[in-house]
Amino acid sequence: MNKILPIVLMLFFQIGQGLSFNLVGTMNYGWILAIGYTLCFIFSSKLFRIKEFRTVSKLYLCLFVLQIIAEYMAGNSLQNGMKGVAIDVVSYMSFFFLVSLLIKNPKLIVWAIIGTIIRMLIFGKESDSSAEEALRDEDATYLKFYLGPLIVYCFLVISVFFRTKAFTYIYMFVGFVFVVAGARSLGLITFLTGMFVFVVRFKKTNVTAMLKRYSLILLFAFYGLYVLYVYNVMNGNISAGNNVQLLNSQNPYNPLEIIKYSRSDAWITIEEIADKPLWGFGSWADDPGFKYHIMISKMTNSILNIDALGNSVVLPAHSVIFGKAAYNGVFVAIITAVIIFYFIKRGFKLFNSDNRYMFIIMYFLYLLIWHSLFSPVGHLRDSFPLFFAFIFTTWLYEKNKIKI
Repeated sequence: MNKILPIVLMLFFQIGQGLSFNLVGTMNYGWILAIGYTLCFIFSSKLFRIKEFRTVSKLYLCLFVLQIIAEYMAGNSLQNGMKGVAIDVVSYMSFFFLVSLLIKNPKLIVWAIIGTIIRMLIFGKESDSSAEEALRDEDATYLKFYLGPLIVYCFLVISVFFRTKAFTYIYMFVGFVFVVAGARSLGLITFLTGMFVFVVRFKKTNVTAMLKRYSLILLFAFYGLYVLYVYNVMNGNISAGNNVQLLNSQNPYNPLEIIKYSRSDAWITIEEIADKPLWGFGSWADDPGFKYHIMISKMTNSILNIDALGNSVVLPAHSVIFGKAAYNGVFVAIITAVIIFYFIKRGFKLFNSDNRYMFIIMYFLYLLIWHSLFSPVGHLRDSFPLFFAFIFTTWLYEKNKIKI
């Protein structure tokens, strides 16, 4: 029973996130489990004997306090302010819950991913596009947000049991296919994960030293591949549902231009922060006079139907770190960035560990960096706790020279 219960808890936490309901903001049964577990065990937990865990807890406490102050100073509504604070609270409690399980048995990460796969299969995709549209190159959304991640999660589970060169080659090839099919960010992250595992596991190369020595060469090499990709898209040799971003860009060979076009709701946060740098607009505040949506439409040369937006629309902020700055000001953004960097730094220290979970560690690390810059603030609550918990636990095992 003692061995089965953690598996059941992990599966319930992951699958339960597909069953959501409204409680102040969005809530689900997975988070309810994490909240209940934390309230029951936080005051008696042995985790606080670990210095690094106490450090993370103190950082989260600073985030809670600064978030509350920022919501008040911004004059945000009570309901929206509670939504903002709830993200931080659920994030920490989910982290506490996951570390409590993983530190006793890191192998539970496999069950966490299996739970994610089951949840995706049961509750389906988050977009209205279909596999047929993806295959016809009409819309890459289905591939980017459902089919692609589902395939990658299946490969991550398999990676724990197959440590061969052939599997690594297949994994990198899948990433390459995703890029060509239009899921560029997912494909790049998948390819880089496979490449780094290949270098560490089979070439026995010190990745940290390699990056320091050859960083500029690697940068130019990746830019050369990017130019080759863009050239083939512009000449019609590669077609995908989101190639319109490249075709409509003023300078498609400039990666920053593409980021500005395809991640305009993240890029626009720079303007929002400049307007209200100290305390921001407040969590889920309205876009005043549709100002920033109009700026996005001009940035992307698209038509904005203001009548379809209704009387109000939420401030666009498609970035965890910069979104926090737009919502709650620079102080909240700085402490959020410090928390994220704390785990990224420990993820980098695992570059040369070559344990059986390297595919999972690297994939989580790359996703953590990507979501921090280009995904909604909600990822701090949704996906980051699992990334944080597994990187933290694996790093602790590595630090204490315990093999997992």
